[in-house]
Amino acid sequence: MKRFGLGVILLLILAALADWLVLERVPVNAFQFGALFAATALVLGAFVALTDPAVIRVLREWAGNSPMAALGLPLLILVPYLIYAAGTRTFAPIPALKLAAYALAPAALLLPDRSRARQGANARDWLAMACLAVPIPAHWLADVWVWPYGPQDLYFFLPLGSVCVGVYAFVAVRNLEDVGYSLLWRGGDALIGIRNWAMFSALGIPLGYALHFIHFHGHRVSAADLVADFLGIYLTIAIPEEVFFRGILQNLLEKSIRQGPPGRYALLVASAIFGASHFHHPPVPNWRYCIMATVAGIFYGLAYQRRRRTSASALTHALVDTLWHFWF
Repeated sequence: MKRFGLGVILLLILAALADWLVLERVPVNAFQFGALFAATALVLGAFVALTDPAVIRVLREWAGNSPMAALGLPLLILVPYLIYAAGTRTFAPIPALKLAAYALAPAALLLPDRSRARQGANARDWLAMACLAVPIPAHWLADVWVWPYGPQDLYFFLPLGSVCVGVYAFVAVRNLEDVGYSLLWRGGDALIGIRNWAMFSALGIPLGYALHFIHFHGHRVSAADLVADFLGIYLTIAIPEEVFFRGILQNLLEKSIRQGPPGRYALLVASAIFGASHFHHPPVPNWRYCIMATVAGIFYGLAYQRRRRTSASALTHALVDTLWHFWF
């Protein structure tokens, strides 16, 4: 409980810092600031709460007892949106409906499994994963969290919200075990995460040069910038992608593929899918990025297999992305 409370406090501090970084560049009134902070705090609150086994037990009980509750709970993501949209005067019915559909679709597809713990994957699982993974990179939700003072949306709400939607649907409704959704490092998480980052770097840097994918452009970086970027990458890129590709996809593949050494084919297939998900990055088709991401995915998957916790694989992921961001 103390660890959980510490996580809530730290993330609320991060929420305040994130809001301050946005707002220091734009003159806004107190009402708009309050709406942004409240929405951020609510989304982060759910983001943290779903790491608590006690919260998952309660959600499973509610979802198992009532199909209406199972489908109503994910719609709570509309609450922070409505607060934000009211405070910034950006509400529009179509974006609200798209957000509701995004939150509802995975849980609705997995609703038949709420009363039993099914192991292997079926068609509903793949459809639910597609509903979870496709809309954000396809920019279907880009008009939801609209910032009234610029052309871009407040993107960080989308990956944080996707984690809440995915963990609720697969862990609370479908009763998928071994997802390992966690944010804070425990025991050997840091050691395993750093070890796999070092092993990937030893292989990935020469491979990146051979593929003409990376070029060293090192420059002096302040400690504050390094820490801030690492935390931003960890929370909005590494954790969401590791929850989906390792905690859900690789985990389900492990439970479905019975041939060969335990977990090996699941690791390779999940890594290949992770690599293919980078195909759309410019210049399209970006086959170099696909190769590099596939290799990186193997090391992320190894960290997850070793610890069964997304905090370990997300640490490897965030270290790789931070290294690439600043020096390659």
